[in-house]
Amino acid sequence: MRLRGPFLVALTIAFAGCEGSTAPTQDAVDEASLAQFAEQVSESSDIRLPSLGALLRASREALHATDVANTAAIRHFRAARRLAMAAEDSVEAGNEDAAKRLSHRSHRHSLEGILAALGNGVAAEAVAGSAAGLARIQAHLDGRDVAERLAAQVARIARGVATAEAKAAAGEHVAALHHALASAEALRHLSPRYVARKWIHHATRSLRAGIQAVGDAPTDEEAHALQRARRLLNVAKDELKAGHPRRAVEAATRSVRLSGGVVRGRSTDSG
Repeated sequence: MRLRGPFLVALTIAFAGCEGSTAPTQDAVDEASLAQFAEQVSESSDIRLPSLGALLRASREALHATDVANTAAIRHFRAARRLAMAAEDSVEAGNEDAAKRLSHRSHRHSLEGILAALGNGVAAEAVAGSAAGLARIQAHLDGRDVAERLAAQVARIARGVATAEAKAAAGEHVAALHHALASAEALRHLSPRYVARKWIHHATRSLRAGIQAVGDAPTDEEAHALQRARRLLNVAKDELKAGHPRRAVEAATRSVRLSGGVVRGRSTDSG
C-alpha cells in the first residue's frame, strides 16, 4: 500500500493577504466547499472510511455469532467499560489529566477487543480505507488554491495515514488501527457540523441499545452509566445548537463510550 506522492499540498497554498491577492478565484477551495466534499467522501460506499462505532458493532455481532466464548475479546471489552466509567468519574471530579489517561487506556482495550474479535486483518482494511479517503481529498485539492490552515489540516492527516501504513507494515496492528481510525476521523472533521450530527445520531442509537440491553433490571453501575450517557447526549445537542460542533462531538463521544460499554458488557458478561 503506498501513500500518494510527496503529499499533494504541492497544491498552491494560498496565504491570506499574500501577493496582494484578496478575491477568491474559481479554483479556490474555502472551508465550506471542502466541508461539503469531505461529507461526500465520508458517505462514499467505495471508500469505506473506518469508524470505531462500526467496528465495535461488528465485534459484538461476531461475539454473538459463535458458541465458543472469545475470552480475549471479552476481557478487553470489560476492561474498556471499567476504564470508561473511571474516566467519567475523573471528569466529574475535575481531574482532566487522569480522565485522559483512563480514556486512552479504555480506547486501547477497545482496539485490542476489536482485533481479538475480528482478526488482525481488520487493521489493514482500516488503513486502506483511510488512505483511500485521503487520496480522494488530495485529488480534489490538487492544483487548486487552498487556505493555509486547511492545507495544514490535510498535511497532518497525510502524516497520520503514513504512520498507520508504517505500523501495519511492521505488524503493529493496534497502533495501525489507532492511527487509521484517527486519520479517518480527522478526514470527517474537515466538516465539523457533519461529524457532530453523526456522533449525536450514534450516541442516540447507542443509548437506546443500552436501555434495551438492561431492560427492567439494570445494575447500579449500568443505571449510573446510562444516566450519564443521557445527560451527555443532551449536552451534545445543546452544544451543536449553540454553534459549537467540536464540543458537541466531545460530549457525544463520551456518551457513546458509556452506553456502548453497557451494551458490550451485556454482550460479554455471559461469556
